[in-house]
Amino acid sequence: MIGLFWNIRGLGKIGRLPALINRIRSTRADFVGIMKTKEESFTPGYLRSLTGNVPFDWFYLPAKKSTGGILVGSNSDKFSATLISTLEFSVSIMLQDKKTGFSWKLVVVYGSPYDEGKPEFIQELESLLDNWEGPTVFGGDFNMVSSIKEKSNGNINQRWADLFKKWVNKYGLIELKNSAIAFTWTNNQETPIMAALDKVLCTT
Repeated sequence: MIGLFWNIRGLGKIGRLPALINRIRSTRADFVGIMKTKEESFTPGYLRSLTGNVPFDWFYLPAKKSTGGILVGSNSDKFSATLISTLEFSVSIMLQDKKTGFSWKLVVVYGSPYDEGKPEFIQELESLLDNWEGPTVFGGDFNMVSSIKEKSNGNINQRWADLFKKWVNKYGLIELKNSAIAFTWTNNQETPIMAALDKVLCTT
């Protein structure tokens, strides 16, 4: 099973859509989570263009004034997909393997980039595992780090880091890391600051 999570930072920017289409098709992704789409809606034709002849079920959280936005899809030949919730910072779907009957929850998040939205984001994360003890995969841009090691200059907001780490530990989540990449975000300055904001976490 192959999954793709991508903080696209605006599907409308030149080159982003062709790059996404190429990545989905070349990896033969079974499920996809796209963050920061900056799109308020998608036409059926637009969504079909992403995967060509491979049928996908799609769900999305609209961007607000061209900010944020989440798009989630799964191969409908392989999975039965059901929307669980579309909240302020996340889209959750239930996926059932059509061959084995195995069910699991996929949650794609785009956390608040601003301090004033982080308490609500943490509360939403807490709610996402209520009434469900089965396997769950979280993927997306959390806009949070859990330690000073996840930011190149070591300058972090310890309050948010502690709350994020507390949530991870409470549910025994395991991070699936790309060993080749230490950081996923940069401010693109001459002396860059980098951070590991994009994560994939799963229950054990």
